[in-house]
Amino acid sequence: MDKQQILEQNKKKKRSGLDEREQKIYNVSFGLGAVVVGVLCLVFSIYRAVHFQAFYEFVSIITAYLCTTFLYQFKNIRRIPYLIAGIATGAAAFGCLILFFMV
Repeated sequence: MDKQQILEQNKKKKRSGLDEREQKIYNVSFGLGAVVVGVLCLVFSIYRAVHFQAFYEFVSIITAYLCTTFLYQFKNIRRIPYLIAGIATGAAAFGCLILFFMV
């Protein structure tokens, strides 16, 4: 490829995608959203536990989110602890899902 073709491809990518600053804001916003979801699930779980009710659905939501995050990190970084954490949280999410439907 010559210099001109590379510049044209770069321009096409920038028109359709986000610049570096926008990508960072986009990623941070998802992180903050995940924290809010996690806190709400924790609050609802505590409330239901105090009232002696099952709260498997909230644990399933959080562990499924964590499973997805860990497996995505493993896919891109290739570190074994991410794979182990992804499998463990995936099993927890699946277990809580089953318990939710059984109880």
